[in-house]
Amino acid sequence: MRNFGFLLTLTLGLAISAPAAADFNGALRAYEAGDYQSALGEFRTLANAGDSDAQTILALMYLEGQAVETNMAEAIRWYASAAEQGQIDAQYALALIAMEGAGGAAQDAATAALWMTEAARRGHVFAQFDLGNMYAQGDGVAASDADAARWFEAAANQGHRDAQYNLGVLYLAGRGVAQSAPTALSWFEQAAEQGHRDAQYNLGISFLTGRNVEANPAEAVRWLQAASDQDQLNAVVALGLLHFEGQQGVERDEALAAQHFLRAAEAGNAEGQYFLAVLYSRGMGVEQNPVEAYAWNDLASRRAQAGTELSTRIESLRQSLTGLMNPSEVAQAETLSRDRAQTIAGN
Repeated sequence: MRNFGFLLTLTLGLAISAPAAADFNGALRAYEAGDYQSALGEFRTLANAGDSDAQTILALMYLEGQAVETNMAEAIRWYASAAEQGQIDAQYALALIAMEGAGGAAQDAATAALWMTEAARRGHVFAQFDLGNMYAQGDGVAASDADAARWFEAAANQGHRDAQYNLGVLYLAGRGVAQSAPTALSWFEQAAEQGHRDAQYNLGISFLTGRNVEANPAEAVRWLQAASDQDQLNAVVALGLLHFEGQQGVERDEALAAQHFLRAAEAGNAEGQYFLAVLYSRGMGVEQNPVEAYAWNDLASRRAQAGTELSTRIESLRQSLTGLMNPSEVAQAETLSRDRAQTIAGN
């Protein structure tokens, strides 16, 4: 189940109207101090009087078991009362509960879509993003790239970085919107500036290749490094290749390239595994070792998509290595590959 604690933060930003403001604010101070018992009494009184903000926090307390026994039915009852009054955090909470079937509640995609739409229409940024995903995936609503783009854009305009990235993807592909690489890159940049690692990677590759933007090696390396620092494995491999080839102003360093490939390989990235195998087969950046080369290449073959250029290269290297190794070495490499596959799967 998702953590609903963030709903409280959103609720705190709401204006509280007199005369209940003093009681609500006092309860809020007690809640924030961890005095849930004192807060409970005030929130319950206000909730029974129809205060939708108090109802929302009371629902959260039942959901989290704060000064009361956890009770999903009571949480839903109070969320529903607040949601019917237009309290958007309560509407979003009901949508999440229905979407996930949280806490034993019935999973109901239609109800989730209803409340998600209500909250999104009222400007709830997380609801807008989630509703965009629902339309993108056809989850509880009819799949529609146009509607997905509309809600992603609403959330993106409020600074939601995942929505900004998703909207960039749609503009790049021309799905639900008119295809526009400049617009896509603009959204990627906004998401990247907020730390979205896939947006950082996409920007890095764009600047590296000069695709849809003027090539800029320094910017390429900057964004690829930022993504790599967040364990974006494609970025890790890209940096490894830059160091291996000594391109785009990056100093050639085979040993550093091997370190990048190893990092990606141990995390299960097929390209990292293949390139590491190539280095072991040639003794570049690492000591030449056909058993290690075969083992890493075999791991790559398990993950590479059939029919791709990568799978073709993997098969070619396998044939080359097999011709250089005796049966005992091949068996040793295959055992090593299986052991590593288990280790990676367990990480």
